[in-house]
Amino acid sequence: MSYSVIAPLYDRINGEQYRPYADFLQAAFRRHATIPVREVLDLGCGTGRIAALLADAGYDLVALDASPEMLTLARKNNAGRNTLLICQDMRSFELYGTVQAVYSSFDCLNYLRTAEELERTFSLVHLYLEPGGVFVFDVNTAYRFGTVFGENTFTYEFADGLLVWRCEAGKRSCRFLLDWFARRSDGAYTRSSEVQTEYLHTPRTLREAAKRTGFSVEAVLTAPDLASNGPSDVSEKEYYVLRRLP
Repeated sequence: MSYSVIAPLYDRINGEQYRPYADFLQAAFRRHATIPVREVLDLGCGTGRIAALLADAGYDLVALDASPEMLTLARKNNAGRNTLLICQDMRSFELYGTVQAVYSSFDCLNYLRTAEELERTFSLVHLYLEPGGVFVFDVNTAYRFGTVFGENTFTYEFADGLLVWRCEAGKRSCRFLLDWFARRSDGAYTRSSEVQTEYLHTPRTLREAAKRTGFSVEAVLTAPDLASNGPSDVSEKEYYVLRRLP
């Protein structure tokens, strides 16, 4: 899957959410891990901005992503930090050792197509996560797919261009048609496009995958905040904290 359109714009769209998310992760590590957390895996690191914040907080980071475009930016954002960046798919990744915490942010797990791919990824996380360590992730919900995304179109206007984000929601997936209109120096625009697809994973599917792969579900939240409410029928996202069982 290409991220040539969205990668350069990703931080501009999501940047304000990075610090609160990094704070949430650290709070989840402290509250729910039963072992000290020092080494952390970022599963689907994107532009690496959250990894950089955790590295600045003193953690040793391994950050992986399957997108070369995203990793190019992650290298710049983690320059001078103790972050190991690797280009791997979350469904088949390999590490040199274990970690005490794993996280996957900004609905990365929604890019897994099936329950089998989800369980395979959970199994790999279990393999490299030490007993008592935590796995934190978020997913988009059925409500967000069907109501917020639906057949809607969103636009993001920047000084150097315009991003048009069209949604096509199905029963258990949503296609995103992204068109970037870059403003040239002569006032004309250059258009580039890409298509992405996310897939719905229900709470039942997530809980069953967690149970089968050796995790306990410690918390399910509606915001990156341990004090937030539990899920409801109008939750746009759900944030899970799992702990690896002995």
